[in-house]
Amino acid sequence: MSNYVVNVDIDGFTFRIPVSIVTREDTYYYIVKEPKCDTQCVDLKGKVIDTMRQRSITIFDAMNETLRNLGSKQLMEPIIYYLLRDLRGYGPITVPLFDPNIEEVELNNWSYPITVVHRDLPGIRLVTNIRFNSEVEARDFIMSISKRGLPRSVSLLKPYLETILPEGHRFTGTIGEITIGPTFSIRKFPPQSLTLEELILKGTLKPSAAAYLWLITELKGFIMISGPMSSGKTTLLSAIASKLPIYSKIVTIEDTPEIRLPHPHWVRMFTRENEDERSRINMFDLVKLAVRYRPDYIIVGEVRGEEVHALFSSIGPWSRHVNHIPRINTRRTTDKIN
Repeated sequence: MSNYVVNVDIDGFTFRIPVSIVTREDTYYYIVKEPKCDTQCVDLKGKVIDTMRQRSITIFDAMNETLRNLGSKQLMEPIIYYLLRDLRGYGPITVPLFDPNIEEVELNNWSYPITVVHRDLPGIRLVTNIRFNSEVEARDFIMSISKRGLPRSVSLLKPYLETILPEGHRFTGTIGEITIGPTFSIRKFPPQSLTLEELILKGTLKPSAAAYLWLITELKGFIMISGPMSSGKTTLLSAIASKLPIYSKIVTIEDTPEIRLPHPHWVRMFTRENEDERSRINMFDLVKLAVRYRPDYIIVGEVRGEEVHALFSSIGPWSRHVNHIPRINTRRTTDKIN
C-alpha cells in the first residue's frame, strides 16, 4: 500500500488531495480521498451555481455573494473545492488528471468505475473509487470536453471525439451509437518531452542506438518509427526531434497536436475532418503541401494508409535534402501498406 498527496491547482486555489494505492485479491485500486460534501454543502453549491446563471456573474462573485455570511471555514473549503472542480476542473476525474503519476484515465462502461494506468505500475489498470452516476452524466461530460479542446465537435452524426485538452492531454471518446454507452480514454503526456539522454538513462535506448539515430538526423536520412499501441513511438519521435539543429526549418503534420518542439522555424499542420468531403483535409494533402515550404525536416505524427505513398514519393532528386520522420502504428497500417 502506498499513500501520497496530489496538488490540485485551480484558479489560484491549491487543494491537497490524499491518494492511496491498495491491493486486494490481485486487483490494484486507486483510491481518491476528496473532501466530504454533506447535504448542506450540496445545497450551498447549488445556490452558487444558480446565482451565477441568474445574475450572469463570475463564479467568484457568486461565491462571495452566497458564502460571505458562512462562518464555518470547515464547511466553506469543500464547497469551494467542488465548485472549482466541477466548473473549472474536470469533474470527478480532476484528481487523476492532476496526478503526475497517472498516464491514462479511462471509462469503458459508465456503470463501472473509472480505471487508470499508473507510471509505477506499467501495464496494470487500477480500479478507482470514481464513477459517473448515470449514462446521461457520462455523456454530458464528454460533450463538455468537446468545448475545451480543439474545435472538433461531437454529435449523433459524428458520435466520437478526438481532441487535445488545454493541458496537452489526448482525449478520445464516444457518446454511444458506435459503442455501448459513453466511453473515453485520456492519454496524459509529461510536461516536457524526454531527451535521447534521458531515454538512455532509463534503459529504453542503448547509447549506440541513440547515437545512430542522432547521426541519421544529422545526415537528413529517412527514419520510420513503427510499433504497437503505447509502445513509446511519440516519446522516441520527440526525443529525436529535440536533436534537430535549431536553425532548421521543420514541418510537422498531425491529426491531433502531440509533438512539441523548441525550434523557432517550426510550421505545424493539422488535418481537418468534415462531413463535406470537399472541405476535408487529410494527411495525403498536407504531405504534398509540406514539401512546398522548403523544409529541412518533415515530421508526420502518424501515418495509416495512402499518405505513406505520398511520403515515399516525395523523396526524389528535388527533395533529397529533406528528412522525413513518420510515426507508424503497425496495428493500423500493416494491412494497408502491404
